[in-house]
Amino acid sequence: MSTIIDQDGEEIDYATAVNLMDDEIREGLHAEMALCTDQQFFDAYIERHYAKYGEDFTI
Repeated sequence: MSTIIDQDGEEIDYATAVNLMDDEIREGLHAEMALCTDQQFFDAYIERHYAKYGEDFTI
């Protein structure tokens, strides 16, 4: 099980976070960031999520 740190400093399960992500954002980032850590991917995702929805991504 891979864990990451969310924007509140909490440790969360990466697979759970991925399952809750917006498909369009997730797939776009996957194409751009194929060789990155789970944490780098998550950090990029929360920025894109905020840009699209105007709110934080929460688990």
